Amino acid sequence: MADSRGLPPHWRYSRTPGILTLSDANTTIGYCRYDAAGEVEYLFVNPAFRRRGVATLLLNEVAAETGAALRFQPPLSPLGKALIAAWEAHRSPPETLP
Repeated sequence: MADSRGLPPHWRYSRTPGILTLSDANTTIGYCRYDAAGEVEYLFVNPAFRRRGVATLLLNEVAAETGAALRFQPPLSPLGKALIAAWEAHRSPPETLP
């Protein structure tokens, strides 16, 4: 069963300043390098875990942590461009105050 963030119970986040890593007992599932202003320098998802929402989990976690609109440093691969377009199209709109 997944936790409230959608993680399987054996996956865990590890944080160091500017780096968010998602792993299980055996391998790194994915990681993201970013700065406090929300600029994403690098996003990696282990090929064995692609197409399972891992990049979305990482990006959502970074966005929540920084509280900033994410920006992505070039160069962007074709796969990276497709990921960003899909993430931006499906993420929740920011909450607005009444």
